[in-house]
Amino acid sequence: MTGRKEELREFRALKDGGNVKYGNNSFGKIKGYGMITNGKFCIHKVAYVEGLQHNLISVSQLVVGTGLKASFDNEGSKIIEKKTKSVILKSQRKGEIYPLNLNPIQGKPGICFLTKAHSDEIWLWHRRLSHLNFKDINKLVLGDHMRGLPLLKYDKDHLCAACEMRKQSRKSHPTIVNTKIIEQLELLHINLC
Repeated sequence: MTGRKEELREFRALKDGGNVKYGNNSFGKIKGYGMITNGKFCIHKVAYVEGLQHNLISVSQLVVGTGLKASFDNEGSKIIEKKTKSVILKSQRKGEIYPLNLNPIQGKPGICFLTKAHSDEIWLWHRRLSHLNFKDINKLVLGDHMRGLPLLKYDKDHLCAACEMRKQSRKSHPTIVNTKIIEQLELLHINLC
């Protein structure tokens, strides 16, 4: 949960999202959901609660079905990717709290701050978006106009075969037909199917 709407990407507002009960028996209204990311790591379905002063994270929501593992000890906490066993986020313990320093991207990211997408991912999104040119794909990323599109920089290293065929020009048929017909029935007309 967060009280900072500007940190949420792909925000979807809700008319009646329900309530959150705090420890002091007061309530906060859930106004919608979004995603928080720092470019490498994403937390989906983050609730926006108007007036909330701190960001709170549900460990069960973070680890269930995401391929992540969270471990806590006296020193701090670690969020680990199960497949590669690499540490994604690390935090030092402060009293009874394990704060995460996520440093989310706020608003529209600059294209120079985005990492270049892998070649396979570039061409996958190029085909998914009906062979949209890469300049416009980057506009979709920067403007946050499309849900699910990774925050990456899309550059092409070669031309797509389908796009290359589409851009080839053809010669049109001549408008004036020059024939050397002298007698009747010399020219045979055939219908082609």
